[in-house]
Amino acid sequence: MHLLFGSTARQGYLAAADQAFISLTNFLATVMVARYATPTDLGVYAVGFSALTFVRNTIEGLVIQPLNVYGAGMTEDEFRGYASSTAVIQLALASLTALVSALGGWLLIHSGNNVAGPALFSLWFVLSFWQMQELVRRLLYTRRKVFSAMLNTVLSSLTRLGLLWWWGRSATLNGVRGLEAIGWGAVVALLAGLWENRRLWLWRGLNVRQTWQRNWEFGRWMMGSTLANWVSVEFYPVLTAGMVSFAAAGAYRAIQNLVAPIHALLRATDTFLTPRAAEGFQREGTTALRRALRLIYVSNGLPVAAFLTFALLFPRQILHLLYGEVYTPYQRGVVLMALFYALWFAYWPLQTVLKASRQSKPIFIANLVAIGLMFTLGLLAIRVWGVYGTIGGQILNALAVNLVLWTAWRRLQRI
Repeated sequence: MHLLFGSTARQGYLAAADQAFISLTNFLATVMVARYATPTDLGVYAVGFSALTFVRNTIEGLVIQPLNVYGAGMTEDEFRGYASSTAVIQLALASLTALVSALGGWLLIHSGNNVAGPALFSLWFVLSFWQMQELVRRLLYTRRKVFSAMLNTVLSSLTRLGLLWWWGRSATLNGVRGLEAIGWGAVVALLAGLWENRRLWLWRGLNVRQTWQRNWEFGRWMMGSTLANWVSVEFYPVLTAGMVSFAAAGAYRAIQNLVAPIHALLRATDTFLTPRAAEGFQREGTTALRRALRLIYVSNGLPVAAFLTFALLFPRQILHLLYGEVYTPYQRGVVLMALFYALWFAYWPLQTVLKASRQSKPIFIANLVAIGLMFTLGLLAIRVWGVYGTIGGQILNALAVNLVLWTAWRRLQRI
């Protein structure tokens, strides 16, 4: 009963609700852009969103995952210094990525690219605030203030959806504005998150260099693995935009959006259980990791299977309900996407327990293998089959990652 109704279980339910709200917001945002804008605009939004996930994966490795693993076992005083130093690092990363985005967009615009250029330039605003908002939100998770983290998500999401609705109703919504709405939601939630974490901030005696070295020692492999994961999964739509068209990338995003709510379960699992699995590993070793792995597969397996089955049974009807007739010709892609997400779920929990045991190198290696497949067979598949080739390449990548991570997990249990 404690497993289902204890304090840890209640926090787990809140974490699931938080990630469900994030997933629902991304889902509705895609629907709004698809309905109120052109397929090319949806493609611009999809590629821009992929760029944001690239940056997110960078800070996951250098900031968020070290925060989860190291911060979970710290005393309050230790954590204040660590959190404040981490915030300085995050601010520097946010400023750097915003500058690169603005400069890259400016160069593309002046070279005559009026599609990708404005989209990349607009990301400076999103990158400036969204990364800092994610940091303050994840600080709340690390200190077990899950309800406060959920409220921060709700505030950001409602601001974002409200702007999309307003621009859609006024016929001014396009791909760039779809991205800008993320930034405005982050601004509002960042202010609230800074206040909620106000007792953590220190202004003197920070040791940013030591914090960076500690994070880098653990996070270099984590950053490499998350970036490699981005390339092996999220870079496919970018390749589709370049090799086929932005409209084709928009079609891919429309198909993916049908099963994207599964992200809610997977990211909730990773966000909530990684620091707790890390604590358990310090006390009990691999026994705690096996318990966490069973919990993830049992609790998430049934809803994931149910959701994918529903998408497989009614692909055309769901596409028509959400987008009208524009994307119904791509209903066969739903079958491929469901298979990809099933394989993704098969290895995602392994990443959680490997990170908790500070074994991030196998994740990096797995995604390097996937990248090799993408730039060989994956490129060929896109060239031959277009959008369907994009998803087919992702299926091949997921199979390779499964093979490497399951092998690494079996070796870990022998230690």
